[in-house]
Amino acid sequence: MRVTATGLVHDSRKTARHQRSTAFTDIAITSDGTVLVTFRAGSEHDSLDGHILLYAGNGLDGVWNLIYDGYEQGIWEDGTPGEVKTFSIVETRPGLLTATGLWVDRSDPGLPFVNQRNQGILPMRIYHTTSTDGGRTWSPRRLMDVHPHLGASPVTEAIISLPNGVLAQPYETWKEFHDDGPPDQGAYLRLSRDGGKMWPEYATMAKHPSGEKYYWDVRLAKHPETGRLVGTYWTHDPTLATDVDIHISWGSPDGMTWTEPVGTGVSGQHCMPIPLGGDRVLFVYPDRRTINGIGASLSDDFGETWDAAPQLTVYHSAEGIESGAHGKRTQREIWDDMMAWRFGHPRGVLLPNGEVLVVFYAGDGQYLDIHWARIAV
Repeated sequence: MRVTATGLVHDSRKTARHQRSTAFTDIAITSDGTVLVTFRAGSEHDSLDGHILLYAGNGLDGVWNLIYDGYEQGIWEDGTPGEVKTFSIVETRPGLLTATGLWVDRSDPGLPFVNQRNQGILPMRIYHTTSTDGGRTWSPRRLMDVHPHLGASPVTEAIISLPNGVLAQPYETWKEFHDDGPPDQGAYLRLSRDGGKMWPEYATMAKHPSGEKYYWDVRLAKHPETGRLVGTYWTHDPTLATDVDIHISWGSPDGMTWTEPVGTGVSGQHCMPIPLGGDRVLFVYPDRRTINGIGASLSDDFGETWDAAPQLTVYHSAEGIESGAHGKRTQREIWDDMMAWRFGHPRGVLLPNGEVLVVFYAGDGQYLDIHWARIAV
């Protein structure tokens, strides 16, 4: 593998202050070859002015056009102030885009996103919205009911189409802002059989029975021929107070049955599987311990085996060791680390020319840009 070209989707030094800190990158490709890149922008990692930006391009010529700016559009339909943290798009049928958004309640501007006392998070709502003009305008938000789960976030995962017209929405749980108890952490797949109106069923993708592992930031992919699902997890061991290797599990084509997550031997955090055809899958992930950057590994057997060392360094940070990269960390320290990290959230798609386009945020902390890199596999 090799990186064939790199560049910026969003140069934060050339934008307004409220667009200088970026995160929660996502990417989609439509049936006509248009590549859509979304991310959260704000003046800081955690700020009241957080909003979504959407760029469009073809992924080949390095040209990106801003087609949607969600600045000051975070107020919920009932008038509650808030911000949209993530926005993940899929083309559910030709010409129809459906986005999954994560809205955060900011009605009390004095509260941070994470409670420093107990690590609970502000009230959140998962919603869906559609566009018929390529992402330039979006329909009113439609709230997704995830009862009985609390502290639910789609963690930059869009809807996935399953057999027989079933739609699936991945998300994970944590705990709410004033909850002083232990987190009820798990990764779930919610199902809709009526085109996304109701989501009554769910399957558990990953949940440790005694809470001895946290399976964060699930990323899903579907086998292009069999429909088998694969999920990867940034995995943390709270008993050891440290991250462990990326874990992986496999799901049935209907999304209802999942294997127990197992370790891959690869150091990394939120990890994106990108199907290349047949059983080949490219995995991209931030590795703050080994390469201090974005790594990529290839599997020829749908994730059953892949190299324990990154086959490719997609991006290397020159800003020094990342906060919390080594040693034990309390839950409060981990949340503080997240606010200080200077790269992350890699996502990718397979382009029509056979290369993989990867996007991620990176910078010096004060300015965090959205980078792109093309990989020849």
